Amino acid sequence: MNIACRERSGQGSLEIGSSSALTTAVCKMNKKYLQPSAYLRKARFTIAKLLLLLKVPLKVRTHVDDMVITFVTTSYTEHVLRARESFRREEVTMYWLRSIVSPADVVYDVGANVGPYSLYAGHKIKRANKGHQVAGVYAFEPAFSNFFPLCRNIETNELNDVVVPFPLAFGKERHETEFFLRSTTTGSALHGVSRPSSEGKEFDPKFRQGIGVTSLNEFVENRGVRFPNHIKIDVDGSELDIIHGANRVLADPRLKSIMIEINANLSKGRIEKFITEHGFKEEMIEEWEGKNTFNKLYIRSDDRSHA
Repeated sequence: MNIACRERSGQGSLEIGSSSALTTAVCKMNKKYLQPSAYLRKARFTIAKLLLLLKVPLKVRTHVDDMVITFVTTSYTEHVLRARESFRREEVTMYWLRSIVSPADVVYDVGANVGPYSLYAGHKIKRANKGHQVAGVYAFEPAFSNFFPLCRNIETNELNDVVVPFPLAFGKERHETEFFLRSTTTGSALHGVSRPSSEGKEFDPKFRQGIGVTSLNEFVENRGVRFPNHIKIDVDGSELDIIHGANRVLADPRLKSIMIEINANLSKGRIEKFITEHGFKEEMIEEWEGKNTFNKLYIRSDDRSHA
């Protein structure tokens, strides 16, 4: 069953309905600031913002399900959006991690940022495989300002035996190019490969670095690399090149699911068509308000088993 989740606003309602129109549920969320806890939360964030402006690193322990995931944050963006909000903001991504990804699987996190979803998957895999740890998560992040925090978070959570970080970008084929950073703030996103453009919009880059780009087809052929059972792709505009460079990976039945962010203006249906032509079926959709961008979960049609 395909499920569509749409967040209408930060203070409004969350609608969850099946594409078959068999079920529709509307869950009303409490208005912001109606509860005293909301004021305490705002006060904590204000204090955190002041400390981070003073260059004081803050350790954040986020409780997710029955896990505690620790971040060392050095910016307000990293502190709020990545460490505290990641696990609430992307409901379809969390459904994928909770229900589709198995502790025995291998996960590729393409566009890992500072690692919230890699850390969740890493904790899930490590907890289920005590005494026999192998790399189960490959976290790919080319931006220098995010790669070090990613590594630090992996180390802080004692997950380096499970989560392996790579300062690497993916595309249609192997080449070297420039990577344009919209911001060098830790936790920032919306950067551009080869030109200062993200999700079809030009920007004034704050930093330009060199990066190596390879294809997923080529990467999985490297000696010692484990083949992915699940791939998350969130790269703010390069998704089409990445999947075109992964045609053999998508055709391999070992790949069970793809969790991908798609900008409809850029894709024009091409990404979705390419994925479904390789044997996947759209399972869930989540829309980012006002961006015409969607998180889409695809499951291989002949593999409907959940974790």
